[in-house]
Amino acid sequence: MKPRTASRVLGTVQAWETIQKEYPDKFVLLENTVYDPISYIKEATVLYKHYHRKKVIDKELELNPKRSAIVYTGGVRLDRIDENTLLI
Repeated sequence: MKPRTASRVLGTVQAWETIQKEYPDKFVLLENTVYDPISYIKEATVLYKHYHRKKVIDKELELNPKRSAIVYTGGVRLDRIDENTLLI
């Protein structure tokens, strides 16, 4: 079994770019999130990750962190966008 590297251990502060690379196309539950002046995530602590948003919400309710965010690390699939989709 391959040992886990420090960057893959949940509960450590990581840069947003690292989180996106380590957990591609997953919903991540974040805590201690640091934002830049434009409100983009700079770094955060990953508490949990899963490809189903519902599972992440359930884990958030279980852990009950003081301040948290659930963010998707993947991009928007253009084949799933229709005229009713709001892009921010």
